[in-house]
Amino acid sequence: MTEFDIGEFFIRGEVREVEGEFQAVIVMRAKPPLTTVTYHQVEKDRWFKTSDVAAIAAQEAAKALKVAVDEGALKA
Repeated sequence: MTEFDIGEFFIRGEVREVEGEFQAVIVMRAKPPLTTVTYHQVEKDRWFKTSDVAAIAAQEAAKALKVAVDEGALKA
């Protein structure tokens, strides 16, 4: 599993299973000393039939978020 550093957080794409369907999520883990972990669905109300397809979507979303942050998306 690859984590990306985006400042105050490490992020990665992951899959969550809910009642036989799958969500692509981005997991945000706060850098130490904090231990907060949050999950954010990649696309609201989008479900996948297989975990493989959801995993690919999650990983691509995490990479896209990393690129956006690197290009200054969080700077005001």
